[in-house]
Amino acid sequence: MTDLDRISLLARLARAVANEGSDRPLEERLCRAYLSILGGDGAALTVSYTRPGRITLCVTDDVAARLEDLQDVLGEGPGPTAYDTQDITVADLRTRQGRWPLFVDAAREIAGAEVLYAVPVRATGAVIGVLSVHHSGRVLPDRAHAQFLADAIGAALVKDIPQDSDLTAGPWSSRSAIHQATGMVVVQLRISPDDAMALLRATPSPTTPRLRRWHPRSSVDD
Repeated sequence: MTDLDRISLLARLARAVANEGSDRPLEERLCRAYLSILGGDGAALTVSYTRPGRITLCVTDDVAARLEDLQDVLGEGPGPTAYDTQDITVADLRTRQGRWPLFVDAAREIAGAEVLYAVPVRATGAVIGVLSVHHSGRVLPDRAHAQFLADAIGAALVKDIPQDSDLTAGPWSSRSAIHQATGMVVVQLRISPDDAMALLRATPSPTTPRLRRWHPRSSVDD
């Protein structure tokens, strides 16, 4: 992926989050924005995935909730594997063959669940959770795009910026530069300052000129 691809995807994510309104929690808007960009019938976002204190931040529908519960109870499935291997993992629920026989057999009983893929969610270089997406047999999205958007969600969820993050070096070394860029995103994408700051954390080495090109009514795909 080029930097232009990343900036374009991030702009689409920001617009999709803005279109979800402000009455829902940010994590839910991020999940729904991901689905609107890459497709899918539903998603679940869980952090601290393999730990006793795991927390599911968002489920967009009942099927996603049931699939996530199954993986938690059985301890197997694409979610735990994606978390452990730090790689995108896919389960085809239309066949009994696979690496998670208990999960696949149970998941086949859930109406509407055909394919489930799990993407590790990273922030500041570490996997903090998993984004699981189910869909009805459609072609899987581009892996690089899926991973980049999942990492953008991870960056957006991290409220406290570590000292060694990209925001404290290069073009983001000045607090005034951060405030200026945040203000630009607020105005151009019509989202709240908190959401703008969260999305800026996911920008790959951004620059002010690139941010100026974003416009809420333009289409990146056209």
